Amino acid sequence: MTKDNHYVELLNEILDGNDSGDFVDPSAIPDKYTYEHLLAAFNLADSLDGGEDLFRQLYHTAMKCCESHVREKAKSGEKLKVAFMSYSAAQWPAELLYRDMEKDDRFDPYIIVSPLTNRDYNSSMCGYTQTVDWYKSTNHRIIEGYDIKNNLVYTWQGLGGIPDIVIHLSSWYECIPEPQQFIKLPWRCLNIYIPYAMYMADSPDSTFEINDVYNKDIMNLMWKVYIESSAKRLYYEKYQMLHGENVSFSGYLKMDEVIQPKHYSDSMICKIWCIPKEKRMSEYKRIIIAPHWSVFDEGSILFSTFRENAFFWPYLMQKYADRISFVFKPHPNLRAAAVGTGMFKSYDDYDVYLKKLNSFRNARTMDESSYIDLFNTSDGIIMDSGSFTAEYLYTHKPALFLTRPTQNFNAVGRKAYDSYYHASGRDYAGIEYFIKDVIIDGHDQKKSNREKVFDDNFNYLKENGKLAHETIYSELCELLSS
Repeated sequence: MTKDNHYVELLNEILDGNDSGDFVDPSAIPDKYTYEHLLAAFNLADSLDGGEDLFRQLYHTAMKCCESHVREKAKSGEKLKVAFMSYSAAQWPAELLYRDMEKDDRFDPYIIVSPLTNRDYNSSMCGYTQTVDWYKSTNHRIIEGYDIKNNLVYTWQGLGGIPDIVIHLSSWYECIPEPQQFIKLPWRCLNIYIPYAMYMADSPDSTFEINDVYNKDIMNLMWKVYIESSAKRLYYEKYQMLHGENVSFSGYLKMDEVIQPKHYSDSMICKIWCIPKEKRMSEYKRIIIAPHWSVFDEGSILFSTFRENAFFWPYLMQKYADRISFVFKPHPNLRAAAVGTGMFKSYDDYDVYLKKLNSFRNARTMDESSYIDLFNTSDGIIMDSGSFTAEYLYTHKPALFLTRPTQNFNAVGRKAYDSYYHASGRDYAGIEYFIKDVIIDGHDQKKSNREKVFDDNFNYLKENGKLAHETIYSELCELLSS
């Protein structure tokens, strides 16, 4: 059966259910109606007369169902099961919201860690085990989505049962096992989307954001889509089938911990950065090297310059062994992409490369773990990542953006990009100039420009008067008490 035929069957089930009166009472809609039914209506909307109106009607019915369920369960005194969906610790954006719920007796938060199905087994298990280990080491309650020993993928029943609230940290739900996708959940489950990244990059033809962000199916199936920038609302209103009606401006949740960072003792900093024991911390500057994963020649997002400079980084680490501590922070997908494109012959070869970087007394690598502490304790970054273009502005520190001709930014991303220093990914002299002139000598000529770009486009604390986790948490609490 084709996917379209499957969607037609699901839509017919909805129409039959409507004739049978299944949707008269939103609080009593049978669990057989899942978000896959809503997905079917979304995907068939363009091919049906009045298809968009039908989708919106069904969407509103589903939202009444989930709102009614969580309100009634909260009023009964039962704890609401809140599942945070994660497949990468490096993408974890929700620490403060998770802790808010942990302290509230009305909520029972936990993290479901899923394996990725769009990678080969080696790459998938590498990221999965690192992510599981990081969450365990940082005192989070997790439910593992995969039994490695028995090669078993758990369904929702094996993941603790049907949650009352699911918080999605990525829009790429198709990349996790189908039995763990939210489309298998009944309408009584309330779904929220919180981005793990800030979309600053776009495809060369400028269609990526329209199709894969603003009007992506998941964005039209959520109770709330929380956005990092108020300017993005206009794009949802223009391109989303729901025209932005489920969009709420909270600010970028992940950056709450950068806007108001914790205090870092010298001992904490030494756990993050390699500084030789015989040296004083003040003798070292701290630089992040953050290559993107898009090393391909073709694709929708082509930002990475890692092909041009992969073997320049070991040279720099050796040359500045007495002046600079480096952390190599690759995108989690780089390992698979670098091997898949033939940059490295095998995963073993890539891992040997990382082992070499880790062998230097002033360097270490970081993969599947949160990078918030890394950002907060750094002095600068060298990168070619779209999201980091915005995220690093929150540190108020200088950055060197490595360029290649295929890079394309959206309007806000271009402003952030313009506020940084630039060099071609193969301009080794330009990279060293940034290190010596800006980082070591402190000649940060672009600081005032960065501050203006940040204040005009990214300062959600100033705009909202509260942090993102406070906005999201308060809106959930308001729903429960309404």
